[in-house]
This record gives sequence, structure tokens and C-alpha cells, in this order.
Amino acid sequence: MNPAPDETINNGYQRPRDPVEIWLARQWQDVLGFAVGIRENFFGVGGNSLDAARVIDAVLVEFGVQLPLNVLTERPTVERLATLLRDHAERLSGPLVAIQDGDGNRPPLFLVHPDNGQVGPYCRLAHALGEEFAVFGIQAVGLYSDAEPHRTVPAMAAAYVDTVRAVRPTGPYLLGGCAIGAAIAYEMAARLDDVRLLAAIDAELLEPPDTVTESWSHTPPGPWDLPGILASWQERDLTPRDTEPEFVARSLCVWRANQDAVRDWRPSSYTGPLDVFGRPPAMARLAAVVQRTHECGADGHLADALRELLG
Repeated sequence: MNPAPDETINNGYQRPRDPVEIWLARQWQDVLGFAVGIRENFFGVGGNSLDAARVIDAVLVEFGVQLPLNVLTERPTVERLATLLRDHAERLSGPLVAIQDGDGNRPPLFLVHPDNGQVGPYCRLAHALGEEFAVFGIQAVGLYSDAEPHRTVPAMAAAYVDTVRAVRPTGPYLLGGCAIGAAIAYEMAARLDDVRLLAAIDAELLEPPDTVTESWSHTPPGPWDLPGILASWQERDLTPRDTEPEFVARSLCVWRANQDAVRDWRPSSYTGPLDVFGRPPAMARLAAVVQRTHECGADGHLADALRELLG
């Protein structure tokens, strides 16, 4: 018999906010057979004790942490379970983030981070596309570790191509991104053979813009601003409650590197088409590239348009 759900209720899909929550949400999807948000109760959506044991085994393999058998009774949501694992998540700090496994019948979609370096917003897109589609995010180097961020778009593209080839040595390749992610995906496409899709996505089609990060262009924050920025992100549910102020400092470093990189970017030659969703910036630099425009507002139209191209 399953434990009774606690006070946590399902208020609709709430996306993961960091690599640990993304990893846990993917495990739950594999175990339960469907996607869940970070505040949905494991037992309330149909999980049982055998399913819980599978999650515990997966945690041991990935993190080397042996959780007690009753852990999902006490922490029955992705959000609450993730708090036990963040101190052991070094392996999740690399560029490649598996968001959704898919059914194996079509190539995976690789989505490159925007200016803030995070891939969480792509989780909502993966959820809207459907469970049959495999989706990987590529997050910025240095966001969840002390590594130095890459400083140019070509350097990011070269590193991310190696990352993609490590899991998919040959095409066809499906690439996309928003903001600087579109520029990086473009440079990746120029370096890969058999690119079936190159998508430039308007970031506002994924979720509302982060006004705090946008303000950095006009008023760069100082060290004294970091706690207030973190509190603002947490209030708007953009970062977990146990995130440390150091994450804001790393985010600022990544954001600055990405701003400098896209400012200095000079596009390589690419002969394939570019599918443009909404009105992403920097497309004027690609005037010589064949662009196929897809006008799509919010409310799932982006996922519908992408799904047609993914097949």
C-alpha cells in the first residue's frame, strides 16, 4: 500500500530549476512512465514502493549516495529530494544535461543555453513536445563549477560539438537554442555533417524574461548585490531555496562571458537552412543564410511548430 500524499499538491507542471532537479525529474519520468513537475507527490501520481526503490538505486549509481528506503515518504517531491543530493552533484556540472530520454525512434534534440548559461527553461519545451522526443540541454561551463567559462562563440561551439559527438558520433543532428544559444548552435552546425534541423528560438517563447539579468547590461551588480539577486530569483521560483549566493557570482561571470562572446561573434559559413521561431536577436548577422520563419506565440505553439519539423 502506498503512503498517503502529504500536503504537496499538483498545481500543474513546474519545471526543474537546476541539474539535480532535471536529473531527478528524468528518473521519475523513466520510473513512472510520464513527466512530472518538481512539486508533484511521487505516491500521489501513482508511484509505489517498488518504484521508489528504483529511484533510490538510480541515486546510488549516479551520486554514490545510499538513501534510506523511506526517503520518498519523507521527501516525496523532486524539489525536496534534490536538497539531499546537491552536495554530491559534481558529475552534473558538465555541459551535457539529459532532459528527456525519448522513445529512441528519432534523433535527440540538442538545445544550447541562453545568455545566463542555464537549460532549465528547455524542460518546459521538452514537456510540451511530448515524452517520445529525446531532448538534451547544453549548459555553460563554469555555471555549476569553478571552471572558467568559454570566452568566444567558436570556442563554445567546438567544445559543445565534442560533447554532442560523445553521445551521438554521427548524424543526423537536431540543434537549437535561444539568445547566444542560437549563435552557438549555428557555429556547431557549421562544424557538423548531416544537420537536419538548426533552430533559432525567441527566448520569450519559452518563459517571461528575467528582468534582473536584463538589468545587468545597464547596471552591473557588485558583490553586495548578490544576496538580493538570489532572493529575487528564489521569490520568482527560478532557483531552489538552498542555492548559495556563490551561484549568482558564477552566473554573473557566465553572463559577462556570453555577452562579450556574442558581441565579438563573426558567423562562419553555413549552407543549410535556419528555422527561426519568433523574433530572436542577432538574426541580422545571418542575412546570407536561408531562413524559414515560423510565427508562433506562447501557449504551446512553439512545441507544435517544432514537432512538425522533428518528425
